[in-house]
Amino acid sequence: MRMHRFISLVTITLLALASIQAADMDTILEQAKQNSSTIQLIMLGKQGNDLSIAMSEVDQTMGLEASADLSYADGTRSPLARDSMSVNPSVTISLPNDGNTSFTIGTDYVDWALDGSNAWRAKPSVSVSHTFRFGDAGDVLKDLQLTRQKLEIEQTYRQRLYDFESSILAKIHEIVGHEMTLLTNEKDILVQRTKIDNAVKLKTTTVGSATYRSMELELARLENAKASTTQKLAMARTQYAQLTGLDWEGLDTVREADLSFTYLPTGDTSVILSALDLEIAKEQLALKKRSTVKVGTSSTVPNLTVSGGTALSYAKNPLETISYDVNAGARYASGSFTTAASVSLSISDTGAVRPLLTVGGSWKNNPTVESEVLTLRSLENAVTIAGIDYQEAMLSYQIKANQLEADILSHKLDVQRFEEVSSYRQQVLDLALSALEKGLTTQSEVDQARLDVELSSHEITRYALQALILENRAKALQL
Repeated sequence: MRMHRFISLVTITLLALASIQAADMDTILEQAKQNSSTIQLIMLGKQGNDLSIAMSEVDQTMGLEASADLSYADGTRSPLARDSMSVNPSVTISLPNDGNTSFTIGTDYVDWALDGSNAWRAKPSVSVSHTFRFGDAGDVLKDLQLTRQKLEIEQTYRQRLYDFESSILAKIHEIVGHEMTLLTNEKDILVQRTKIDNAVKLKTTTVGSATYRSMELELARLENAKASTTQKLAMARTQYAQLTGLDWEGLDTVREADLSFTYLPTGDTSVILSALDLEIAKEQLALKKRSTVKVGTSSTVPNLTVSGGTALSYAKNPLETISYDVNAGARYASGSFTTAASVSLSISDTGAVRPLLTVGGSWKNNPTVESEVLTLRSLENAVTIAGIDYQEAMLSYQIKANQLEADILSHKLDVQRFEEVSSYRQQVLDLALSALEKGLTTQSEVDQARLDVELSSHEITRYALQALILENRAKALQL
């Protein structure tokens, strides 16, 4: 009877693990995320990184700049040979294009006399400038770096969420395992005590004998095992509360995991990041080579800047004179060599034309030739290292993917074997119930079979938790 009562109590205790307050797995994860300061930091970090990316992608808008200077000159230094005031307002409009096109509208000067003679002069003008670049000045490199930054931010964010979820799943898996072990410990203790009582009652052993002491030692070992399991369970529940901000109240349902992992020939995000690192290293080397000519001198990407403008000069001092200015120019820079040419035409009101042609250039050597050679070698080594890192990243992905596929298969096979065991335990319970009705077995054997079936249901929960952890691993390898 004692065995029967205790196994019935164990069964009731086991059923109580799925209490009314138990929650489903998705609810626990959602509440844990809401309570977790770690998740809040992850979200804030993601938002900060997204803002940084957004700021770097803001399109340049049209620029507008206005300026003006006002000055006074006495008659000895005034162009009007009398006390005068002068102002030179201008407005520059810069367009947001690759050529840095700009328009400038203003006056080179506006002078007027202060003695009431109405003498004045002015020179309004308009000019335009545009730069043509013959090669990439680093735009491709910036695009590669921005793409890499985006991918890394997203991967880090997702990976940290998966790691957080998996840590909770693993902790619940641990708790359920300790609870099952504790119930098994209690059952074993009861069986051992019953064995000792029966041995004494049936006089197969006597108190104080070697056999009796051996049975007492086994009972002590089982009680120590129970105490150890109790301590482990208490610690696991405390850690669960620290991790989730929730008290452990049991687990109701666990959704079915999606274990349909697909191997990616190009690798996951980690591999793609390594591939981008390789392309960035190559582009940095190419950019350095493009800005370094064979003689060892350095420059920017070859570029041609063209400009042009027109101006009208008017003066009344006291006679009226009008003249016109038309100018155009170009400046080409490549390597250490720079050349420029400009032409201007001054046309008087009588039609006289005075051309002015200016041609110039400059050259300079590079005093840092040895330094740049070492820089090129360093960049070449960086390309080699990035290539090796990419190959290692791909190999690491292949190993992780293969291991995950093996773990998923092993899990499925374990579940299949357990389903057979669970089905067998249910058959044993059904046969025990039928035999009990016919008086061919005892209630204790029925309770034992029922306990095994209930333990199977908890083992199914543990397998479901393991599957969710595998699902998160698969998600991480498919980012």
